Amino acid sequence: MPAFEIREAAATLTLALPDSLGWAINSLGIATALPQGEGLWSVSSVSKVGVVAVGEHELYIKPKLPIPRLFFLMGYSRSPNYWRNDDVSLSADEHLVSSIVGSFIRQVKQATVQGLLQDYKTVQESEPMVRGKLNIPAQIGRRAGLPLPAEVTYDDYTVDIAENRMLLAATRKLLTVPRLAETDRQSLRKLELKFEGVGLAWPTVFPPIRFTRLNAHYAPAVLLAEIILKGGSLEQQVGTVSASSFLFDMWEVFEDFVSVALREAMASHGGSVDLQYRGKHLDVGGVVPLRPDIVWRRDQDVLAVLDAKYKAERNGRFPNADLYQMLAYCTRFKMQAGHLVYAKGECDETIYEIHGTDVRIFTHSLDLEAQPLELLGQIGRLAAKVVKHSNIKAE
Repeated sequence: MPAFEIREAAATLTLALPDSLGWAINSLGIATALPQGEGLWSVSSVSKVGVVAVGEHELYIKPKLPIPRLFFLMGYSRSPNYWRNDDVSLSADEHLVSSIVGSFIRQVKQATVQGLLQDYKTVQESEPMVRGKLNIPAQIGRRAGLPLPAEVTYDDYTVDIAENRMLLAATRKLLTVPRLAETDRQSLRKLELKFEGVGLAWPTVFPPIRFTRLNAHYAPAVLLAEIILKGGSLEQQVGTVSASSFLFDMWEVFEDFVSVALREAMASHGGSVDLQYRGKHLDVGGVVPLRPDIVWRRDQDVLAVLDAKYKAERNGRFPNADLYQMLAYCTRFKMQAGHLVYAKGECDETIYEIHGTDVRIFTHSLDLEAQPLELLGQIGRLAAKVVKHSNIKAE
């Protein structure tokens, strides 16, 4: 299968691509691609990473960040306490997909080396005889008082539990991912066979799993499964051609990381941190909704507002559009300071003083290539600045 590669970037690239890939780049929101004629495409603002297969062609999109650092950002937003310690062994392979697959295979093998995890699960079934407790309301409602079959409820010690369902779902999703090495595909098929007795589940949202000493050995595999299930493998029509993709939005990875890490850093300052704050409008009539990424508040008093911006607009709208948005937040919440958080290289750290108001908008820059502890240190220093310039100083 012919393979093409591009790298995550804001700059405009001129590439020789099949038309099917060019149109897929636009359709899947990977970037902006414009045909230039003679098989050349102008590609700009590449914002997703992963792999996509269109017909007989494959396109691999490499991230700017080193793979281990990208994994850290993804994983921290899923389970900060675990990933802060950087305990998960991840491949430094340059290909994101092969790193994800290889790491997942290793972690599942290690988690299940002594067999699948089992736990008690409440089962409600119709049985030819009474087993466990008779479900009287169900018996009356479904059976009109007939004694059999019996509607019963009982606890079953089984492998069909949430942890195993997540691992099985992630395994089957990876088997649909394009550009998968045959050795990895064979390993995944072997893993799939281990989950006999586990129900097939592929929901959009899995229930949160609380790790204890009984299931702690499953944690690395389950956390990777969450990342895989979030990226997913999508089947989509691009014109008359079928496209299969395994993609991650870098802006979403960045926003999730900043939001979760900052919430932890702000914990010692009291109050509460709300992510994707909803329910407020800019106008009195409630027509224009506001949804800042991060709001720090104490009871109903908003103390600070932040937005995470992975990439700065490079089409003449930066910094205007971001500043206008933050000024709207500051106006609505009566804030004297607003904060825009960018990845390093996208924006210089500066302060904008707004004419005719007492509002100042701060821009902050995070070095995502820093080691995990240093990166979290940057978040801690950001939290201190937010507190310093908040409407109400922390107690």
